[in-house]
Amino acid sequence: MLFSDILAILDPSGHPIVLTGHLHPDYDSAAACLLMQQFLKQCGVNAQICLYGKMDAHSDAVLRKYGYNPGALFAPVPKNAVLILCDCHTTTQPGKVIACADHHPVIEAPDMPVYLNRSASSAGRIIYQEAAAYGLQTDRETDFLALSSIYMDTRACSSTKFQEADKPWIIETAARWNFDLSALERDGLCLTDLTQPVDLLAKNDFRAYTFGKYRVASSCVQAEKEKAVPMGTLLECCKSICLSESYDYWVFLCYIPLEKITDVYLFNRDENAWNKTRHARILSRGNDVIPALERMLIDR
Repeated sequence: MLFSDILAILDPSGHPIVLTGHLHPDYDSAAACLLMQQFLKQCGVNAQICLYGKMDAHSDAVLRKYGYNPGALFAPVPKNAVLILCDCHTTTQPGKVIACADHHPVIEAPDMPVYLNRSASSAGRIIYQEAAAYGLQTDRETDFLALSSIYMDTRACSSTKFQEADKPWIIETAARWNFDLSALERDGLCLTDLTQPVDLLAKNDFRAYTFGKYRVASSCVQAEKEKAVPMGTLLECCKSICLSESYDYWVFLCYIPLEKITDVYLFNRDENAWNKTRHARILSRGNDVIPALERMLIDR
């Protein structure tokens, strides 16, 4: 059990306890850290959130909309800190990793004292479930963070990442607290502001990965209609960044959530070419697209 295992190994010598997510955190990564912080506080443990990189504009805006200050979640990691990872299983943050709560498939599990990684609609939902199972108190705020993390991380419950078993809990929780699910659905679509300069769009929701000798970059946009996306100039900009920053591959995803379409564009540096595949469903980048690419590269 996540919380009992974490509490059993926490160092009583007073090392700072830091909660952090993946580089360039999204809404779920921030919500998972906030949930972990609140639940650990119930256990008498004070933990600091130290996100890093840059949050995407939409996640930032939604957090602010619901009364959170995203800027307050970014801070340098204190010296001699121990780390608990939320919504990721690796980090470049300084400090000793003692635990993680993640929901992204991995080929080889990292070596750390407490490792929890299972399929779930969101990392926030995992932490919420683990806290409830341990007997910690939930309230309106923890319920909202967990529920909203699901909507924000599954394209409003339409992606392959969404767990159908969460539906009854969502319905009951929304009714109990009078949460506006229609508003969360609009937020969860994560529609991109396509009026931004193309260089910003090209790195929208940017992620970077290293698989063996290969360096991979990825970004994505979400649009109401395919024709609204300046795809030609976007791909040229992604290609230029890929070559200038020495990535081996660039994965660019274009989501059309209202039509349940995911277009996956893969640039191969060696071939200097893009390959496009269209999928009649909302794929999860972290659960479907990137793991498939990792398996392909490892097989090479």
